[in-house]
Amino acid sequence: MPKSAKPGPKKANATHALARALRFEKSGMRYFTLSAGKASDAFAKNVFLLLAEMEKQHFEDIRAIAKKLEEKGKFPPVSTVPGEGRMRLFKREYARIKREKTISGDAAAAMRKALGFEAEGREMYLRMAASATDARERKFFRILSGEEQKHFEIIYEYLDFLEDSGLRMRE
Repeated sequence: MPKSAKPGPKKANATHALARALRFEKSGMRYFTLSAGKASDAFAKNVFLLLAEMEKQHFEDIRAIAKKLEEKGKFPPVSTVPGEGRMRLFKREYARIKREKTISGDAAAAMRKALGFEAEGREMYLRMAASATDARERKFFRILSGEEQKHFEIIYEYLDFLEDSGLRMRE
C-alpha cells in the first residue's frame, strides 16, 4: 500500500497560516455581529454590520484560496480588485450612516475593542506576509493587512467623531 504524500513545507506553512486567518476572520464576524445586535444606536449598529460583512468577505476569500491551495498544491494568484471594490462600498456606506446623530457611550467602548481587533489582524497578516515563502502568499497577506488597516482607520475616524460630539467625555 503506497504511503500518502506529506505536504511540502511551503504548502504546510501556507495551509497553517490560512487556517489561522480563517479562525481570526470568523471571530471578527462573530464579534461585529454580536456588537451590532447589542448596539443601542443606529449609527454604531450599521458600522458593526458593515464591519461584519467585510470580515465575512475576507473569510470567503481566504477559504477560496485555501481550497485552491489544497487542490493545486501551490498558492494561487491573488488580485487586489475585490478588496478595493469592497472598501469603496464600505466608505460610501460609512459616509451615509455617519450623518445619523444618535450615538451612545456603549458604542465607543465597543469600537475601542474593534480598534484593537483590527490592529491585531493587521499585525498578524504582516507577520504572515513576512514569513511567507511564496510571493503570491506574501502578496495576499499584505493585501489583507492593508484592508485591516483601512478598517482600523474607519473605526478610528468614528471614535474621533464621538470625541468631537463630546460623548466620550460622558462615558
